[in-house]
Amino acid sequence: MSFGPDWDREADPGTPHHIGGDGVPHLRLTLPDGVGVEKGHAPVTTPGTPAECRVPPQQAADDQGVYYSWYSMSTSCEVDMERNENPHNGMHPRYRTAADIPPAVNKTARTVSTPLGPARVFKQKFWRATNEYRSFYEPFVVITLDKPADPKHPTLVYTSEEAKISEKDLIRVVMKDLAPR
Repeated sequence: MSFGPDWDREADPGTPHHIGGDGVPHLRLTLPDGVGVEKGHAPVTTPGTPAECRVPPQQAADDQGVYYSWYSMSTSCEVDMERNENPHNGMHPRYRTAADIPPAVNKTARTVSTPLGPARVFKQKFWRATNEYRSFYEPFVVITLDKPADPKHPTLVYTSEEAKISEKDLIRVVMKDLAPR
């Protein structure tokens, strides 16, 4: 089984999963057979952060690891702009809306149409210096929802931490494998 560009959707049409909740609208996500949906780790936050701002992302994963994740962050939550401008060492960016994308990153973004609404697509540099220095560009898709389930959650964010799948494959996910329910 292969998830990325080698996933032959005709030979393996995949399995539909019903996702949603915690601000994420109810959607249908098709994944290759053997890939499932699971909860990720809660984001690192400062003490006293409200529970609605600590909701872990959902993830598409199998025994080979996590391919990508998604979340919807409430507009009532605070955003750490330093974290969004300089993500590193487990401190991944968190976007409430496309307005939270740092200007330098947004300059490189492009807009695509998805079944859920327009999306900004970009790659953002992430670095880690725990045991050794590594850097890579993680793909992001920030979808402004045409019909949000909750007005405090107008956006759905998809990313592939450590670029497990490419930007092209992440775009394919939000354009072909994701649908309103």
